[in-house]
Amino acid sequence: MIQIRKSIWVSLAFSFSCLSLQAQTRLSLSSFEGNNGSWSEVAKVWTDPLISKNLSSEGQGSIILNNPDKKRPGTDIISKEKFGDAEVTLVYMMAPGSNSGIYLQGRYEVQLLDSWLVINPKAGDNGGIYERWDESKPEGQKGYQGYAPRQNASKAPGTWQTLNIKFKAPRFSANGEKIENAKIESVTLNGILIHQNVILFGPTRGALSDGEVSEGPIRIQGDHGPVAIKSLEVKRYDTPAPEFSEISYKVFPGSYTELPAENTLKESSSGKISDFNEFVAGLTSASLSKFEGVVSVKKAGNYTFRMSVPNGSGAIRIGTNSDPLVLKGGNILVEKSLQAGEIPFVIWVSKPTDWTTQGFLLTGSADGMWEREYSYPSGMPERMTDPILVDMKETPVLRSFIELPSRKKISHGISVSSQKGAHYSYDLNANQLLRVWRGMFLDATPMWNDRGNGISRPLGTVTELNEGTSLFYSSAFSPVQLEWKPKGYQVLADGDLRFFSSHETQELKDRIQIMTDGKGLNREIELTGNSTPMMVRVAPSQQLFQVAENLYWLEESGLFLKINQAGQKPLQGADGLFLPITTSLSYSLLF
Repeated sequence: MIQIRKSIWVSLAFSFSCLSLQAQTRLSLSSFEGNNGSWSEVAKVWTDPLISKNLSSEGQGSIILNNPDKKRPGTDIISKEKFGDAEVTLVYMMAPGSNSGIYLQGRYEVQLLDSWLVINPKAGDNGGIYERWDESKPEGQKGYQGYAPRQNASKAPGTWQTLNIKFKAPRFSANGEKIENAKIESVTLNGILIHQNVILFGPTRGALSDGEVSEGPIRIQGDHGPVAIKSLEVKRYDTPAPEFSEISYKVFPGSYTELPAENTLKESSSGKISDFNEFVAGLTSASLSKFEGVVSVKKAGNYTFRMSVPNGSGAIRIGTNSDPLVLKGGNILVEKSLQAGEIPFVIWVSKPTDWTTQGFLLTGSADGMWEREYSYPSGMPERMTDPILVDMKETPVLRSFIELPSRKKISHGISVSSQKGAHYSYDLNANQLLRVWRGMFLDATPMWNDRGNGISRPLGTVTELNEGTSLFYSSAFSPVQLEWKPKGYQVLADGDLRFFSSHETQELKDRIQIMTDGKGLNREIELTGNSTPMMVRVAPSQQLFQVAENLYWLEESGLFLKINQAGQKPLQGADGLFLPITTSLSYSLLF
């Protein structure tokens, strides 16, 4: 095992995601300039992931496709609309071996690349923040300030991938001088966080201009190979955060779990502050504090304020309201539709014991607004935890509880790694392949930290295959309930295990092997003592598209199914995708 130490703010610190109410700009091909004919809009796109730089398409629709050829060489397209602070969500498909990129403000590139089999990604890999460039430097040193993804969260070419970028534009003074660098708050690729808080000191290589701006276009690279875009949405972050001002306070000694009538209180101190973090109660014993002032709202909208008091309770009112305030512990939530202007506020903070932390936590958020922290407790306890990441070289196979998306727990689970970066989990009781993923292996922190709960979690881009369902089904797609008795497993090689089970006179051998090229896994099931035709549930997908002989694309799951036995064809049922078996079955999953 390898333990990596990092700080995790827990206790009363919290993060929230707001429902998106602000209109998002959905870009279509007509939203861009620069198309010389290689870009079009089609109804469907697919590819054989084993054929280099090829995307096939049909029909007319809303999918933006760049398919350059000798007559129509690819070009970059540039949005007509310009954006500043924004959240960009791109759903895209790479052709095998292809290369593209999305430039924020036409200047800062996040790479789009077929990085399917990369183990240790670099800045030029899928999701990487591309390098800046200096031609005056010696060879090998021209590129600098590029940022590699934390791990390779890419899927196979020919599957839809989702890239989400939260971007802050550079800030400029009134005379045009840059006073704050551009920043990428976060990048997630296929649901995996791959960048966080990355400062962009200047444009990356190939930018529209070396100069920086407060607003610029979205640019999609089109001269390096085929790429398809299922959707591209941009949400502006142009809502200014409200400001708390004219803050006055009063401190009353005593321990309170309920708010008394204010005229019965005797204050020990009072004053004015410009910021909540300046507040000092002046008491080491229990106290009750009241804050009053105004909230300056620059843009009308729906705002959410969240407050908590470490080891205490609090109450908050934004605006005029005659309802009595009530002290509460834990997270205190106020959701308010506010008009622009000066709005009164009242905050109460109760510290009922003499050892509680000074101050309180207060944040504000709204759609199209960066979350703002207004107050943070001084000396707030910071709990340190050591994430326990499983080193697949030292522990290539791990037995543990496995938690499924439904929160059901598999008690006899096993996870298997491979040096090729592809991994899987298996239910030893049900003889079922549970999930596959690519990237890092396992986080065993829940399993071993503190008292532990026995659960390990996959770290990469996960595809769920089965949630405790039966392995075998009848021809009517009904589960065949057989009480299999696990007989153990045999480790054959890296990522290659054979599992054994029995039921009365039947014997089951189930071999699952990560491919030597790392593109997926092979599965071979041998069933002796059985004469009844059955089916094996392979995946939950309903949409099935044949891309080549014996090769099918499971669009919903983002998998490719390869049939390895002559004469077999997948069958679709209400509960997923199935393959027939009587005595043997062999198939592969590419992911």
